[in-house]
Amino acid sequence: MKPPSSLDKTSIWADFFQLKEFEKSGLETQKRLADYLRFAWGRECDHILPTESPEERLTLWQREMAEHQANPEPGLVRRDLISRIAERSNHLHDPRYAGHQVAVPFPELAWLQAATSLLNNGMAIDEMGPASSPMEEAVMRSIATYMGLGEHSNGILCHGGTLANTTALLAARQRRFKGNAWKDGTDRGCALLVSDQAHYCVDRAAKVMGWGEAGVIQVPTNESHQMDAKALKTSFDDAVSRGLEVIAVVGSACTTSTGSFDDLDMIADFVETEGLWFHIDGAHGAAQIFSELHRGVLSGMERADSVAMDFHKMLGIPALCTGLFYRNGKDGYAAFSHDASYLYESETEEEWWNFSKRTFECTKRMLSAAVYGIWENHGPALWGSLVEQLISNAQTLADLVEQRPGWELFAQPKSNIVCFRSTRWDNADLRKELIKRGPFYIVKTHFSGQTWLRCTLQNPLTTSEDLLELLDVLEEVGLTLKA
Repeated sequence: MKPPSSLDKTSIWADFFQLKEFEKSGLETQKRLADYLRFAWGRECDHILPTESPEERLTLWQREMAEHQANPEPGLVRRDLISRIAERSNHLHDPRYAGHQVAVPFPELAWLQAATSLLNNGMAIDEMGPASSPMEEAVMRSIATYMGLGEHSNGILCHGGTLANTTALLAARQRRFKGNAWKDGTDRGCALLVSDQAHYCVDRAAKVMGWGEAGVIQVPTNESHQMDAKALKTSFDDAVSRGLEVIAVVGSACTTSTGSFDDLDMIADFVETEGLWFHIDGAHGAAQIFSELHRGVLSGMERADSVAMDFHKMLGIPALCTGLFYRNGKDGYAAFSHDASYLYESETEEEWWNFSKRTFECTKRMLSAAVYGIWENHGPALWGSLVEQLISNAQTLADLVEQRPGWELFAQPKSNIVCFRSTRWDNADLRKELIKRGPFYIVKTHFSGQTWLRCTLQNPLTTSEDLLELLDVLEEVGLTLKA
């Protein structure tokens, strides 16, 4: 048998590097996504969250995979794959979505994301990202200054708030630990102080750094879920008396469960007195800095050593895209120190253009494109308007809850998160039956021994009529439950 030629060997994949096929699939994809947005915006979803169990969904995808492998279609992927993915996804673009803290992306950013996926320039070093590296540096310097962090401030982008918070605490350890923890390790217990309502990723970061259970000191909060000032001082003194070296205090802006903001000025005063690092987990709420109406809850943020802010929560950027900002930009180089001569011309110099000197990731996506694109064309105006619309929706829902007998509001929202509960029906059952009935999707949280319904108003197209209908449907569902 004659061996295949070189052309025969490459023919399988060579077909997929053709402009004609690229243009054809691009036009088809554009139409499918536009049809999907028309469907979602038109409130045509029966269920925003699919109701099948995880095992049922897994079985479906496995069956289709087996069937389609046996009968492949021409082309790189099946033409209906995008439609199948969209149909079976959580429909964020439906205005009746009020679930988790995930941005409803600006649709046009899909094309920008497609472009950066095609270009696929990594950003470990300047040679890998000659466009995206200076874009990131330019936009992060500009936004950090706008946030009030000062003329020496700077920042980096990374894939998610967990990475941002961990990176900030690594920098804190290098700057505040009495020794070089990165080089020599830690021979004594380190600790941080954080609200007992803080996101779990702060606890995880401390444990990743080897500080153990004792290294995460949860400070009690008041009835508004804000870190208590007296408890902060007491917790610090107790930690010191136990021989722990407290490195940092982490403020929440805002808490995930209820959208409560710590008193950042109070924390700033405390850390300045004690010589600690002040980090703010502003993954969700730091975005309110772009709104003149709602930035007051962030008073004191400008005094922090570091701030994490997710662009993929309230700012319409596709996930994942998190900013980590430093008041002193040089602190960004403290988190990591590597001997990587094959990457860097100088391992010790602060080369902004080699981003892997400041991030966990060696290779990372071209995260700066979407952030730079919006900031370049709109500055803070577009984001400010979006934030104000989302919080206005939350305030509308809170007002509707307060006006309705048989319902209890946790607190007037400071962000776009609203927690409320029925005083007549089991709230966990209420949510479960609501999702089963459709189309609305909300989540729940648990505190003070009670289950609360939790809505995060992420879609700027949500109307007061949508919110009124949500409460009406909850009432209807409740009447089907046992009191």
